[in-house]
Amino acid sequence: MSDHFAVESMVQAEDGMTPVFMHLSGHLRGTGTVLRNKTIQVNVDPGAELVFGEPSAERDHLTRYALLHRAGDSYELEVLGDNEVWCNGGRVRTHTLRSGDLIEFGPGGPLVRYRLVADGAHIQKSIMEIFSDSVGSARRDHLSLPARTGAFFSTLARDLSTHTTLAFRVTVVVAIIGLGVMVFLLNALNVRLQEQLAQESTRLENVAALLAQTQSEQLSRDELAALRREIAAEVAAATERVAALEARSAAIARVIAAAARSIVFLQGAYVFENPDTGMRLRYAVDAQGRKLTGPQGQSLLTTSGDGPIVERHFTGTAFVVTRGGTLLTNRHVARSWETDEATEALAEMDLVPVMTRFIGYLPEVTASFDVRPLLISDEADLAVLQCSDVAGGVPHLKLSDSVPSAGEEVVVMGYPTGLRSMLAQSGEAFIDALRKDSEFDFWQVARQLSAAGYIKPLASRGIVGQVTPATVVYDAETTHGGSGGPVINIEGEVVAVNMAVMPEYGGSNMGIPAAFALQLLSGLSVNE
Repeated sequence: MSDHFAVESMVQAEDGMTPVFMHLSGHLRGTGTVLRNKTIQVNVDPGAELVFGEPSAERDHLTRYALLHRAGDSYELEVLGDNEVWCNGGRVRTHTLRSGDLIEFGPGGPLVRYRLVADGAHIQKSIMEIFSDSVGSARRDHLSLPARTGAFFSTLARDLSTHTTLAFRVTVVVAIIGLGVMVFLLNALNVRLQEQLAQESTRLENVAALLAQTQSEQLSRDELAALRREIAAEVAAATERVAALEARSAAIARVIAAAARSIVFLQGAYVFENPDTGMRLRYAVDAQGRKLTGPQGQSLLTTSGDGPIVERHFTGTAFVVTRGGTLLTNRHVARSWETDEATEALAEMDLVPVMTRFIGYLPEVTASFDVRPLLISDEADLAVLQCSDVAGGVPHLKLSDSVPSAGEEVVVMGYPTGLRSMLAQSGEAFIDALRKDSEFDFWQVARQLSAAGYIKPLASRGIVGQVTPATVVYDAETTHGGSGGPVINIEGEVVAVNMAVMPEYGGSNMGIPAAFALQLLSGLSVNE
């Protein structure tokens, strides 16, 4: 009356479409029964298994549940007596079966899926059908949650391995193997990277100490010579660290690659000027033009004479937030003099800071472009900048309108330590050529780095540790020069603007939530 067959067997019939019961429960799970006769009696044995037989045939150990009457290419289901039969979740007495119907014979009883299969074709299912059958199989096993979970995955695995095409199965196996290899490699890289980040953090602190001694981003030729010797031993490790960081996971790599083109390296300078006379602070020099020094060796300053003007240099990070080239950064970057200890002292001499130059560089764009402050926030450490059309064609980063959660993974991007970090990746040959350049200065170094393609932001990965209405705290590695950079979540959206480093708290950093930036931009007429 009925035939059981393995799922890869060939279905043969004379009607063009063959009716089949696919078993989703019991020991017959994963097999099918081809329905052939005009009338079939459906019985259930004590083990909750379906047994098919001749109409009106009675056996002591079987329960007569229903009759199947041939109706065209399908069957009509007739429930016998007071038996409970459900079709697609609804109890029925009679029902004309349609391909895909899910039929349950009694509470906790057999579960089958009715299908019409083309003659001569292997029985195959779509992914949605396999998933639906797996859910139905698990729901019918009145066991513990682990047992139902096991039933779901065992049915899913069986159907994927037997009810799909050979090409699909091979693809899945190759993908699983590839995923396993990738997970193994990523774990190994993660351990190695953590060790390298700890070493690199110490090196960056040493570099920061050198910058503090000069009180500016200006680099002397002697410093370049010392940096060259240091790089000879460390450049390989630094390059490997960056490569490992980008390879740790496909998702993070995509976020970094997509955002890198939008991260701006800022370079600026300001002087101190008397607003009434226009006279600027200079170094005092003798008749031969040599700088004069005081008893303690410090340079003497004056507002008269023709000595070199005292110019303060700074660097920072910004990022593109609109199609029109609007940039976002920190207030303390756009007004760097507000954190300069000399500003307050010179104010008593009626000298105020005046920005003399403010430019930016983008990766893959050789030429610099002018930058000007558009709006400075008085409520948060944020500033909106406007740049030339150079940044207009660069993809902009989207500001998130939601607050990150503690434990969420983020990436901080920027230019920590300014010029020095990029020089550390340029190599000995580049530094040797730079030292021989007769026009070597603060601005020339940046021009040469850009021309050689070395202006690229660094990325560090971390975890959000705390979120307050005013700040987001995370442990991604960064240092000065990275201020104003974006803090990006795994979806590639900016959740905060990097603001400050807190070394006393294990290297944690603080950022301004993106909500403050959205509010600041909402008051401007800028291209979204």
